[in-house]
Amino acid sequence: MLKIQHALPFVLLSACAVRQPGPRAWRFTSGTLIPPGVATPDLAQRTFTAPIRATADCLESDALTIRRRRSAITVTVHRDALLRQSRGWLTDLIDRAESQGCIPAGQGATLAARILESLPLPTGAAIRLLRDDGKRDFVDLIPGSRLQVISPILRANAASADLTAAPMQVSGQGNTINVDIKVSDDLLGVETAWYDLVPKPTGRGASIVPASARLNLHGAIEDRPAPATNLLQFAPQVGYYRLFYKADQSEILGIAATRAALPADPDACANSCFPIPRGVGVNPYMRIVVNGAPLTVPYSATVRSVLQAAKKRPEEVLPTLTISKPFAGRLVNIEFDRTKQEVLSLALTGDEQIRWE
Repeated sequence: MLKIQHALPFVLLSACAVRQPGPRAWRFTSGTLIPPGVATPDLAQRTFTAPIRATADCLESDALTIRRRRSAITVTVHRDALLRQSRGWLTDLIDRAESQGCIPAGQGATLAARILESLPLPTGAAIRLLRDDGKRDFVDLIPGSRLQVISPILRANAASADLTAAPMQVSGQGNTINVDIKVSDDLLGVETAWYDLVPKPTGRGASIVPASARLNLHGAIEDRPAPATNLLQFAPQVGYYRLFYKADQSEILGIAATRAALPADPDACANSCFPIPRGVGVNPYMRIVVNGAPLTVPYSATVRSVLQAAKKRPEEVLPTLTISKPFAGRLVNIEFDRTKQEVLSLALTGDEQIRWE
């Protein structure tokens, strides 16, 4: 997914939008997220000007009408056509435009953000247009994301293929299931490492950088600045990543120099795939800010799941709940009805700030 950073450069709205300003806050109502400057949730199209120099018309589509104006472009977004596009369509379009030199490298994130900020969209629509997940068993990893890598710590010369000493035993009935697993004596502990996907200086893709690690060895906890072994080291030209989940519960990381070159099939990707070692688990996360502190949440996070992680009941939090989301390079509050729980379904993109008292 192409990350929408909250440090995006400011982009000017069109003169038409300036002459008819709408509310200054985001609004969430009836499952639709309405951006600042838009008065109604059914606005069909909107035009804005972005300070991006386009060299060709390779961004044209039925969802976007783009006109070049010297050092800028004027973009008209057609809502119905935009919503008809397939998963990951916007990321593919922007990546192709940068790769072909239609727009300068590094400007794609700015343009994608403004396209998605221009019109009212159903919750989750922005994520669907940016990420080609869901229809297959994979996740596209994006700049700004975090990876959790859980690795076993084994006795010297132990095999890592099987960490269980006996077959799993399942018992119980009704709504209760008991699972008994006897762990191999070769397993001494677990290392939980975190990696950050840091945008490359060129603006094309990201590097995977170790951030921290925690060792649990025989119950003793030790924090370290990096994992003992960096499993995710790749050639400098690699900047795009696709994490596949296979039916046998193993994982494979697809890698490429461009998003278009990422493999679509983990069983036929040859040199563009990195198999995750058996017994190692890789989990993608994104970061938001909750009550002033960074919080790592799953890719599929909603406001509800954040409250559940904080062990808070909606009725306790809704009266003082505030949510902020970037718009044109700055955080803007989201207005919603605090007497209803509808906002709990709001899908998060990893750039929000949430607070309650």
